Amino acid sequence: MMRLFSLSLGILLIGVLMNIVFNHYFQPVGLKINWMLIFMLLLTFRHSSISLSFLGVFAGIILDALSHGYIGLYGISFFVTLLLARQLIKLFYANTFFALSLAVSVMTILEGWISLSILSMLETELNQSSLMLTSTLPLAVLHGLVTPFILQSVIWGEKHFIGDTA
Repeated sequence: MMRLFSLSLGILLIGVLMNIVFNHYFQPVGLKINWMLIFMLLLTFRHSSISLSFLGVFAGIILDALSHGYIGLYGISFFVTLLLARQLIKLFYANTFFALSLAVSVMTILEGWISLSILSMLETELNQSSLMLTSTLPLAVLHGLVTPFILQSVIWGEKHFIGDTA
């Protein structure tokens, strides 16, 4: 349990660095990949620990601080998304690249919808449907395409840091 939490915290810090540095240089189709969301979803799909959902709150608050937006917006959406992902593990039980890519894409759409719903409550002139079509859906496809590469790095980290219990 402690090894999983340490691995998750380390992967979270790598996700922070990738969000800060890598997203500055790599923005396919003008979209910034949410590395922290992908990492946290993959860890949640591979391990059903409730502590990952609470670590998702921490990851979301870090993203809120980096985005200079409303504090708690990403924290709430990450927490709800990771809790739902824990329940959907049964549907995506096959730990294949395709199944996890599909799961990450679906959960990215859900996280985007949750974030935009909260944001539309705070800003009434926000057009939620157009933002879903122009940013969230293409980002979900991009997340699905990137997921196999991230999954390989997560599996490598599990083998080296968790060991035989992974």
